[in-house]
Formats: sequence, structure tokens, C-alpha cells
Amino acid sequence: MARKNIQKNLSYDTERRLYYAVFQRDGRRRTRTYRTLAEAEAALEKRREERQCLPGRNCTLGQWLTFWLEEVAARDRAVSTLYAYRNMARCHLLPALGEVPLRELTPYQVQNYLFERMEQGLSPNTVIKHYVLLTTALGLAVRLEVLDRSPLDRVTPPKRQESHYRFYSPEQLQMLFSAAEGTMLELPVKLAAYLGLRRSEICGLRWQDVDLEAGLLSVREVRTEVGGEVVLKEPKTRSSVRRLGIAGLRDLREVLARARERRPSADPRAWVVLREDGRAPDPDQLTRDLRRLVRRRGLPPISLHGLRHSFASVANSQGVPMFDISRTLGHSSLAVTSNIYTHLFDSTESGALAAVARAIEQA
Repeated sequence: MARKNIQKNLSYDTERRLYYAVFQRDGRRRTRTYRTLAEAEAALEKRREERQCLPGRNCTLGQWLTFWLEEVAARDRAVSTLYAYRNMARCHLLPALGEVPLRELTPYQVQNYLFERMEQGLSPNTVIKHYVLLTTALGLAVRLEVLDRSPLDRVTPPKRQESHYRFYSPEQLQMLFSAAEGTMLELPVKLAAYLGLRRSEICGLRWQDVDLEAGLLSVREVRTEVGGEVVLKEPKTRSSVRRLGIAGLRDLREVLARARERRPSADPRAWVVLREDGRAPDPDQLTRDLRRLVRRRGLPPISLHGLRHSFASVANSQGVPMFDISRTLGHSSLAVTSNIYTHLFDSTESGALAAVARAIEQA
């Protein structure tokens, strides 16, 4: 089931022909179902009227965070980002600090909160996200003169841990391709490994985005899972919307051609990746299926995103410039690519240094 977001807190299910309105109360997310758009919009408008007042200077941190989440962040954050913010608030921030008066919140309380989260088992990188959320929300309070100064200005966040990514060698990719051959996983596996597509981009691929005759594949929409619901949205950044040339990828084009022949519908908006029963798989289901296949064949653990990293690794080993890798992956900047794949490009720099040394020695 895929729900298309049509406006803030409102989505539409084309299969069930129902509208889903999302309401937030006390940090919890509740969904109501309506048969018509007018009914759903009326319910949302009534809710907005009930809480259109800006929290006063004597509000609690919980009241301010709820206002920031629902009236500020919800207007321009992606559905998945907003879902993560709400979970952080509901599971951690509101229970720990929600009752503290906003103007009485001290740097010590926030610093202690960050330490406690790590002692409870959250990783430093996750706790940094809590720090960023609080910094952003209280920064608005300062700009609106609800606070004179944000306590986050005097708080030290944890040191970010370097992320380590799993990726396959070309030999391991060939073994995975053999294991997936003839199954519904063959196409998503090869889309990730040959093109570096994200899982959400693979699931959001429609036949109108694939031109086998011209050898072009376009990434224009993503299909992801948020809180157990499958939603459609625009790609992560403007750079993520891209067109990829697949004319030289014979193996991938053959798999796509077979999938086109088997598709149950000629509708150009039909999904490219399907299950055996002809339905589009949930993104999380693809992850579970790949995990089972890899485990059954005795291969090292890998995810679809790990295959995206494998694409970057192979491209780097073949001397593809970082700029081209970045554009193919749909990163917003070279800095993003460099930060993610530091371990790969470090080895490239070592090779460059060795080449310079050889040239000098031979001279």
C-alpha cells in the first residue's frame, strides 16, 4: 500500500481511495481516516485553530518542542526526517526534559541529558541528532525573543564516530548476482550495484522512468517506509533527481527487458520492481529478503545501501573521478561524497603519492 502525500499531514491512498490525516498530541502521532478530501481538510483545519497560538515566554520545553515540530519543522522537513524528530521527542526529550520551564533550562541539564543518553546505549552519532534538534528548536526561540540566549550555546556535543560501511568486491558482487539470478531480487540488486541507487529510489522507479531504447534511466521519485507506512515523496535533494546512461550496461538492460516483458500492466506509471505476485514490495521487505538470500548463500552481510557503497568502491578502484561518482550517486556536493567515502579516497591519495614518488625516483 502506497500513500501519496498531498499536503502537510494529509495523504491519499489510491488503492483504497481513502484520505489519511495525521494529528499530533502530547508527542504521539495519531492517524484518522476520511472518505473525502473535504472531511479530512476540515478536521485538520479544526485542529490548527485549536493550537494556533504561539507558546508564551512561560511555556515548558515540551510545549515549545511540540510547537516547533508541528508548526515549523512539519512545513519543510521530509516525512522521514519529521518522523525521526517526533520519535526523538516522544521517546527521549519529552520524558526527560519536557516539564522543565523553557526559560529555566540550563546548559548543565542539557549536557547531563546527552551523557545519560549515551550511558543508556545510544551511539554518539545518534545523540548528536538530539543536540541538533534542540539547537535548532531553541535557536528559533531566541530569534523570536522567547529566550534571551540558548543554553545549547554552552553545551558540548559528543564527538562524532567515524562510520564504517560494508561493501562487496567485484568478485563478491558476481557471487551475489549468481545467487539472485532468476529471483525477484535480481533486478533491485543490480540496480543498486550497477547504478548506486538508494533503496527508496529502486522502489520508486516506474516504467516511464526507463527508456531501454535510448539507454536512459531517470530518478524522479522515491518510495520509502515511514513508521510502518509506505509513502511517496520527492528525492532527498535536488541533486538526487538525475538521469543515468545505461546504454553500456548490457547485463542490467537485459534484466530490465525481461522485467518489462513480464510486467502485468502496460501502464507507464507501473512500478519496475515487483514481487512474484506482481505487487510492489514494501522497502523493508526487500531488505529482509536480501538478508535471507545472503545468509543462505554464506556471503558476508550486505544491504541494498551496502551495494550502493560497493558501486562507489568499484568506481573508485577503476579511477573514476570523485566528481563523477558524486553526481552518479546523487549527492548534494563533493563534500558529502568525500565525507562518506573517506576510507576509499584516502587509498586513492596514497596511490597518487606513490605515483609522484616513482616519477621523481626514475628521474
